[in-house]
Parts: sequence; C-alpha cells; structure tokens
Amino acid sequence: MKPSSAAPSLSIGAAALWVAGMAWAAPISVSELNYFPAMDPDEEFIELINTGATTLNLAGATFTSGVNYTFASGALAPGDRVVVCKDRSKFTARYGTIPNLASGTYSGRFADEGETVSFALASGAEMFRFAYKPDGAWPSRANGLGSSLEPLNASGDLTDPANWRSSTEYLGSPGRAGVGPLRRIVINEVLAHTDPPLEDAIEFKNLTGAPIDIGGWYLSNTRITPRKFRIPTPTIVPAGGYRVIYEYQFNNPSPAPGNTPFTLNSANGDQAVLLSADANGTPVYWMDAVSFEPSENGVSFGRYPDGTGPLVTLADLSFGSRIRRFDRPDLLSEFRTGPGASNGLPRVGPIVFNRIQYRPTTGGDEFVEILNPTAFEIPLFDPLYPANTWRIRDAIDFDFPAGILLRAGERAIVSSIDPAQFRTKYSIPATTRIWGPYTNQLSNSGERIALYKPDPPQLPPHPDAGLVPYILVEEIHYSPDAPWPASANGTGPALQRINPLVYGDDSTNWTVDSVLPVPNLSFERRGTDLVLRWPAASVALSLESSSAPTANAWSELTVIAAGTTEFTVPPAASAQFYRLRRR
Repeated sequence: MKPSSAAPSLSIGAAALWVAGMAWAAPISVSELNYFPAMDPDEEFIELINTGATTLNLAGATFTSGVNYTFASGALAPGDRVVVCKDRSKFTARYGTIPNLASGTYSGRFADEGETVSFALASGAEMFRFAYKPDGAWPSRANGLGSSLEPLNASGDLTDPANWRSSTEYLGSPGRAGVGPLRRIVINEVLAHTDPPLEDAIEFKNLTGAPIDIGGWYLSNTRITPRKFRIPTPTIVPAGGYRVIYEYQFNNPSPAPGNTPFTLNSANGDQAVLLSADANGTPVYWMDAVSFEPSENGVSFGRYPDGTGPLVTLADLSFGSRIRRFDRPDLLSEFRTGPGASNGLPRVGPIVFNRIQYRPTTGGDEFVEILNPTAFEIPLFDPLYPANTWRIRDAIDFDFPAGILLRAGERAIVSSIDPAQFRTKYSIPATTRIWGPYTNQLSNSGERIALYKPDPPQLPPHPDAGLVPYILVEEIHYSPDAPWPASANGTGPALQRINPLVYGDDSTNWTVDSVLPVPNLSFERRGTDLVLRWPAASVALSLESSSAPTANAWSELTVIAAGTTEFTVPPAASAQFYRLRRR
C-alpha cells in the first residue's frame, strides 16, 4: 500500500492502529483480567503488558471504558507488565507484594455480565478496545469460578473469544505470565451410572515420565465447589500410568474434616474436576476438568486416544478390573481393586450416521442418512416406554416418529424438506424410508450433529423422578476444512462414511458420495431368465424394479457388490422395468 503524503491519521481498532495507511500493532495490551473474583469482589485486577520494542511513558494514560484509572507517572519497558487493582490491601493479602503493582487503585468495577474495556495513552492514541463476556464462546471458568482471563496472544485480536483462556493458576497470576494448560495429570475415564458390583469411579493418567503424588489435591463434581474431596496422601500415579479413585472414597458417609461427599449425576450429566494444592491445602493449579452427558448403566466415558483425546463413550470399561455390570453384586470389592488401564476403542452404534449432505448445490436439499450396521432389528424408541423416541440434536432437531424398527442393514433418510417431496425429487425407491422435515439446518462451516436414544425415566424417590435421560449414541463434528473431504462443501457430493463399524467422529473414516454415472444396462435372454449386464463399477449399486418407468414406487431387488458385472433376474408375472442406482 502506498503511504499517504498527508499528515498521519489514526483509525483505531480493537488490537491495531492504522497509521498513514500502514498497519501498526498497538504496543500496550491486556495480559490478564480478573473481572469476577471467586473469593471477594474487591480482588479484581487488570494486568497490562508492553508488547512493543520501545519503552512507553504511562503518564496520563487512562482507561476510557470499564473502570476509572489514570496513571500519574511511570514507564513500561518492552515485555514488562503492570497490574492495576481494585483494593490494594485485599489484593496484597491474597497475592502478596508484587513489584509491578501500580500505585493507587481504580474506581468502579468490571461488570460480571461483561462489558467493553478500552485504554488510551495521554496523546489520545487508543491501545486496545474489546468487550469480554461471561458466556457464549468466552472461557467460563473466569466467570467467578476461580480463574482469570488470559489472552493466548496479547498482540492478537482481543475481540476474539478464541484468543482467550481461563488461567490455570487458581485465582490467576497477577504480575507474571500464566503457565497455560498443564498436561501432567488428566482425568482419563469416568463411570457415573452404576449399581453393584460397580460404583462411580474416576481414573487419572500421568502423562509425564516421572511418578506424581496427587495426595492433598482436590477432586469434585463441580467447578463451583472444587474442593469437595481431598485425595489422601500419598496417592501416587506412576510415570505414564494410571490411578483410580472410587466412590467409596469420595462419597464416604463419614467424611474426613473438610470433605463433602458427592456422587456423579448420570441422569443429567455432570463434571469431574481436579485441582492441585500445596501441603497446606491451598489450591494452586486447575489440573483438569471434564464434562459429560447422561450415561447408561455400566457404561463409562474415556479419553480417545487414551490420555490425549476428548471424552467419548467407551465400548468397554478400562479400570483394570474384570468386573462388569451383570456380574454378582458381591464382587464390588474386587471392582475397587482396579488400578486403571489404557482406554480401549469408542463404542459405535447400534445406529450410525452414514451420509451427511450439509451443503448441496443450488436447488439441492440437505439430508442425513442413518444406518443400522448390525445383524439385528433396532427399535428407535424405548420398548418399555414407546412414546420416548430417538432424536437428532445440535446442528438440526428431529424426533423420530413412534414405533420405528430399523431393520438389520437398513438405511433411512431424514430430510430437510417434506419426505414425499424429497422422494419424488430424487427418485428415492419406496423401500427406502424417509422422515422429516427436520428443523434448523446443517451449517456450511461445520458443526456437531448428534444422535440420542432415551434411557428409562427416573423413578421415585429419585430427585429427578420423571426425567427421561437421553444417551448419546453418536456425534460427528464435520467440517468443510481439511482433513475433511473438501468436495462435500457445495460441489454436489455428500459426506459418506467409509466403515460404519468404525468410530465415526474421525475425518479419516469419511469420504464423499461422488456423483458418478451409473453404468448403462444391457441384457440377454437365457431360457426364461433375464440376464442384466453392465460395466463394472467401483461402488456398490442397488438394482431396482418397477412396473412402470414413471412410477415412484421402485423396489430394490438386491444390492450389487462393487466389481459385479451381471445379475440374473427371475421370471416376472408382468412387464418390469429395471434400473441401477448408486447405494
């Protein structure tokens, strides 16, 4: 861009200045904000950092929105930080004396519900302007739960919630850089819905090469009250190994002083939270926290891949014990001896998403295809409570009709338009069931689509009596971006699952349902039989028949395996028309 010869003008944005038509990053930014302290509202603070290459004079610099404070004097060298607090005595009582605490205090408060914060030099040059929020895409733990807000990149876009994180340090780290996420000990597996011989259990994995004593740390089922159970000392998690804490420990009816017994809520979903502490019991770091949805009896959630991935429903328990749900109740004591173990594979099915048309070409229609890959008929309802049916949620909303039994190997479509209209428009055979329309639409930019089934309702005297928990069967976080197939993004093909028996939320298990010409049919007579022939195709085909070429009620005769070139049709009582379609 050619520089202007006129006097420099300033057009001030959220994280940058434009001077004489050239971009210039604002040198003063926010490096930490504690807008909603967990312990005392007067322990608010904001920390500024000089991200530039020269020392800046702070005299006369002021907050132009958020709080009221003007620097009387001072300079900020490159890379240095300065902290401004709400109440000096309370701040120092909490954090001690720090050398870079600004003189005085600010008046006003940072709004718990979020607001705009801006800061300018004495010259009027605005250094930053952004609006934080306690919800949405903004980090939630900074919202009064014991963390501050920290930008991932103080020189980056402060208006982008993806550029912020909750502090790992409990209550923040004013005056110094935050350590960021600590991947040392993680919550690796959680079992929340149990009857003897099982009980609730939380497994930890040590991702380091040295043993770690988590004795004295805190375990809880909520970030709001993270110090419910103090883990006994010593509790060693071996290098690269596992350790399990069982319900008899954290739900002891005679708890140790300071402990609050708890169980994990399987009907509503819950959390598992691990907070490290020093020898005096003072919290130090948020080590890990996971959230999970309602769960089936005897089914756990675990990280996949083991230790590093997100929490998914596991195909089998992996607490290091051979005991399972249907074993004798008196084997509970043996279950409690499980030392932990590497997580196995995620559970798949029994119904899966098989195709996702999230961005059709102009004039086309969205749809999702579900598949029963098992050898059994699957009811899409609770047989004991038939009115409670399966559902699709998140990207789209759809509740399946009552009474549906999906046959072994059957594919069915949930469309974005009226099913009859969809069938006619795309010549779908009568043997393929179509439901819809669903509400909302699949995002072109990618999102989560999830399939749920009902669990039996909670019965009295359960506090959630009447609640129908919905259990996650499958979730897919599809995307138009690599490594997901790019040609599904508006060029015609739908996303096509490669192997329905393999975990679906993995881009490597998806290709595209390419729009390829179906081979032309030819035929010959062999006695009373009709032999249909066609050039070999690289995909499976559906051979269909109809009594009239304009009829919508095409019936599938058989599935033709890829590479097959002919099929013998038995004699028919009347004239028939035949066609091949891609599966």
